[in-house]
Amino acid sequence: MTTRTIELDERKKRILEAIVRDYLHTAEPVGSRSIWRSYMPDLSPATIRNEMSDLEALGMIVQPHTSAGRIPTDLGYRFYVDHLMKTRQLTVKEDDLIKEGLGSIHRDVEEALHQTLKILSHLLEYASLVATLDNKTRVYSGGFSNMLKQPEFNDMNFTRQLMHTMEEEDLMAEMVKEYTTEKGITIRIGTENTFKEVKSCSVVMSSYEMKNVATGGIGVIGPTRMNYAKVASILENLSRRLDNMMEEPQG
Repeated sequence: MTTRTIELDERKKRILEAIVRDYLHTAEPVGSRSIWRSYMPDLSPATIRNEMSDLEALGMIVQPHTSAGRIPTDLGYRFYVDHLMKTRQLTVKEDDLIKEGLGSIHRDVEEALHQTLKILSHLLEYASLVATLDNKTRVYSGGFSNMLKQPEFNDMNFTRQLMHTMEEEDLMAEMVKEYTTEKGITIRIGTENTFKEVKSCSVVMSSYEMKNVATGGIGVIGPTRMNYAKVASILENLSRRLDNMMEEPQG
């Protein structure tokens, strides 16, 4: 599904962005009065409701059957990621943790990948994976307990199935290969995923190449209600550090 052919006016963009931002933080459907109070006091709640109805007709948001509020759809998240999401800088805490975790490692690939996984598990409340795709494919995964902090994973059968999926090394390696074909960050949201096992989740992946010593990908799997800007900034920083690691002189 693509957002290239969808055009929104500025008012609808502001309302969609407000819904995404609030829902990311609260995991609760967002109503017109909440948007009016927090983001758009210049508009009436009735006007906001009309705009929300238009966004719903476009498939950007949906109304859960138990609530008057709205939540983003996969298409709404895609529009947000493609057109509304702002570049995010690492926080001082994030930067310090990454420097501390990788700063003393120079040419030990396996240690670098284990530390990368540990950093991801510390900084993000999603399941994490790191894979090498060179002569010997290796997949490391972790952060499973982080998934349990997300309300989307209250269904333990679903969560167990996802954990089992992430332990299938061949499947994870195949996913990394497909999602890291280009430099930069790959974001697959829900039904955009080509792997049926993660069609209820979002997968964000970045590639790395440690100067012909190791190539592969790092990424996270979590709910579609994901802080995409934060995930992208952390993955981008980590993959860049891994890219440069083999240039560093041995200690």
